[in-house]
Amino acid sequence: MLANDRPTVTIQAAQSLDGRISLPQTRTLLSSREGLELAHRTRAKHDAVLVGSSTVKIDDPQLSVRYCAGSQPRRIVLASSLDIPLAAKVFAPGPGVMVIGTRRSAPPERVSAVRGAGAEVRLVQADAFGLVSIGEALREIYAWGVRSLLVEGGARILTTLFRERFVDDVLFEIVPVLLGAPGVPSVADIGVSVLDNAPKISDVRITQLGSSILVEGHVERQS
Repeated sequence: MLANDRPTVTIQAAQSLDGRISLPQTRTLLSSREGLELAHRTRAKHDAVLVGSSTVKIDDPQLSVRYCAGSQPRRIVLASSLDIPLAAKVFAPGPGVMVIGTRRSAPPERVSAVRGAGAEVRLVQADAFGLVSIGEALREIYAWGVRSLLVEGGARILTTLFRERFVDDVLFEIVPVLLGAPGVPSVADIGVSVLDNAPKISDVRITQLGSSILVEGHVERQS
């Protein structure tokens, strides 16, 4: 996919010192107060914020800017079968909501229900795992007028974006706590078998955020 076929993609996540973003199927609030404030400032700088259906079901995030002044981003959810609660906070009034499912898994009655909740619905091809094709989703998001996209989870989406080389920038808040197993890793198998093929982060900046550390940088393009 050419760069002008998709928005720029920034990943923002809080993770434990051992690289976990949550406990399994549990709302896990890791960010420091300073980290939350930064996260909301970052949201205000992007056209849209994206999460997956599991994040909506477990965390029920608003995906809005509340800890600072700034523009409200659009909200995007990837949900293969559109199976997210219609009372979820992402459907609150705002600048716009899009839910992206797959043609294979989204039944017509769910399409109607999600549209009735006030969201745009787009159906795309499924990937090899039966989930939303990230590449097609990014094209739909770009066509919706989004040029800068902030992705906040969950782990499966972060992993797919790194594996398919769609990530442009990263902001990781490293929180001084250990979750261990069975904590959910922020990134799983991204297809790296030799070190030379691993995504490299350049222009790295490290900042203290209260008791946390923010690591941010640019993901280098690989030839």
